[in-house]
Amino acid sequence: MNGVFAKHWFKFVTVAIMLVIIGAIGYNAIPKEPKVKFTVNKEAADFALDNVDGQKIGIQNTNGKVRLVYFYYSFCPDVCTPTTAFLSTVRDVLVEKGEFGKNAQFISITFDPTRDTTERLTKFADQFSADTKNWFFVRGEEKATFELAEKYMVGVMKDKDGNFAHTNSIALVDKKGKIRKFYDVSDLKLTKEQIANDVIALSKEK
Repeated sequence: MNGVFAKHWFKFVTVAIMLVIIGAIGYNAIPKEPKVKFTVNKEAADFALDNVDGQKIGIQNTNGKVRLVYFYYSFCPDVCTPTTAFLSTVRDVLVEKGEFGKNAQFISITFDPTRDTTERLTKFADQFSADTKNWFFVRGEEKATFELAEKYMVGVMKDKDGNFAHTNSIALVDKKGKIRKFYDVSDLKLTKEQIANDVIALSKEK
């Protein structure tokens, strides 16, 4: 046996090296989940706003789940309705993965409470088949909501006709109540899968 090895040692070593290389290539070829980077880490301002079902909703009483927070108004002539529709597609991905409600919730905050009555918001939510036990459509006092929006990096200005100019972004809040990311909804590269994957990544954080 030793004589055979001595005679063919070079072949044995070559085969062993090739097997190691093939194994390494195969391992690297296995698709891996991309590591998500969260560049923001700041406390999310708390609030207590009325959901369409009358429940008070805020950051503290929804901690334990990852949240997407969006400021809007239902009479918005441009970005708010398409953005809410986009959020509904993110919701659909999370539902498919068994995450929505279990590990993730959405909070949509109107800064036009005068026109966005509970009845109006209920109808608006229905347009997107929203489960308002996990996708909250909330309202409060106008001035306080403006101030709250600023803390989420959303600027709001009311014009003489009662409409609003505002920045359009979505805040990603982790299970412990910290903002971890802002999404610029005007970014054409932003996808429902990207946001859903971010939500799932945060849901797995200890």
